[in-house]
Amino acid sequence: MAGTEIYSYQLSQELLNGNKVFVFFRANDPTKDEYSLIYNNYEGLETCAINHTFRLCRTFKDTYKHETIDREFGQYLDRIKPDVVHIHHLLFLSHGLVNEVKKRKIPLVYTLHDYWLRCYRGQLLKKDFSICSGHSTRDCADCLEYLLCIRKYSLAVYAELRKRLPSFLLELLKKIYLRLARPKSSIGLEEFKESIEDVSSKVDLFLAPSHFIEKKFISWGFPANKILYCPNGIDDKDFFILKKNKSGVLRFGFVGTLLPMKGIHVLISAFKEVKYRNIELFIYGRLFPYAGFESFPQFFKKMIRKDSRIKFMGEFDNKAIGKILGDIDMLVVPSIWPENSPLIIQEAFLSKTPVLASRIGGIPELVDDGVNGLLFTPGDINDLKEKIEHILSHPDKLERFKEHIPAVKSIEDHAKEIEALYSDLLKRKSG
Repeated sequence: MAGTEIYSYQLSQELLNGNKVFVFFRANDPTKDEYSLIYNNYEGLETCAINHTFRLCRTFKDTYKHETIDREFGQYLDRIKPDVVHIHHLLFLSHGLVNEVKKRKIPLVYTLHDYWLRCYRGQLLKKDFSICSGHSTRDCADCLEYLLCIRKYSLAVYAELRKRLPSFLLELLKKIYLRLARPKSSIGLEEFKESIEDVSSKVDLFLAPSHFIEKKFISWGFPANKILYCPNGIDDKDFFILKKNKSGVLRFGFVGTLLPMKGIHVLISAFKEVKYRNIELFIYGRLFPYAGFESFPQFFKKMIRKDSRIKFMGEFDNKAIGKILGDIDMLVVPSIWPENSPLIIQEAFLSKTPVLASRIGGIPELVDDGVNGLLFTPGDINDLKEKIEHILSHPDKLERFKEHIPAVKSIEDHAKEIEALYSDLLKRKSG
């Protein structure tokens, strides 16, 4: 699970104390009927998943707004009758869920985990991985080219081809298809933007985990009086931390999704430039050919080849995060997109692990450069290399960084904040 899913689960679990909590989310199971509902009870949480594999999508609009998903969610709301609905993401679901909530006059909270309400891809990165302002329709059209080209059954065919073809051939076929199916206007994109604006206007309260994302959405015209700065909490009850093992080498670690926007290629390149031998890099994460990045696993394997100091540890259970952090001396967060408030940094702080991270997005609100960690220029291989070498030359600084790691908000305290916000919205509704 990614940080948003882990946080949402932890908050939902904590809210179970004294409340009924129901979770609605998207499943992706090609063996089940499209739009079928899957009910479950996961560690006390009543969940309902709607199966949405995209295999029946005929247009770009079907990927973000679908009447069947809306209808099923509306019926689900009628069954559970919630006092408040809290959306953590609408990705892979439907914008229409918001309309179903407002039809029933239910207060609606939306946590801004990323930039999806402005950027379909969520990270404000262009195709060349440069930062996007979020204002240009032309840039959006360029990024979403493959979605704007969706035709009947094209996604179903693509899903089958991904299973059967090598990545290089799949990439070639995609380029040919995009050239043939390229839309002649930006009408589909304008419809998406109008739909996003409609969704945003119906939310009662936005929660911003960082000042950075708060200011960013206000700069885009979102009403400041509807956005509340509210840092996330983290569950530390079962955070199993081993005393850090002593080692004769300095151990750096990367923990997260293995995708280009996470900057793993920047870290590997910088690490390989460091000539010291008394250093290791442990990489934890799932290596998977994500849509749009089908060839990245091969690229990643090629990058780490022939350097025995780099240890690829593979996918992990987040319940083991304490042990993972206990086995490294410094966490590296090399993101090239403006991250909001990375959960992994809070987890590192819980384990008293200093952080070396990109100076981007909301990260500097957590990592105080030279105090509890170090920051480097995003995407700058040489700057990151110099920071790694600085720690190698001054390993005593790690102990000083540990002494200044701030306290991390507990999920218990955070849940109380959230409950108070829910109560306030309900009072406003009844008043």
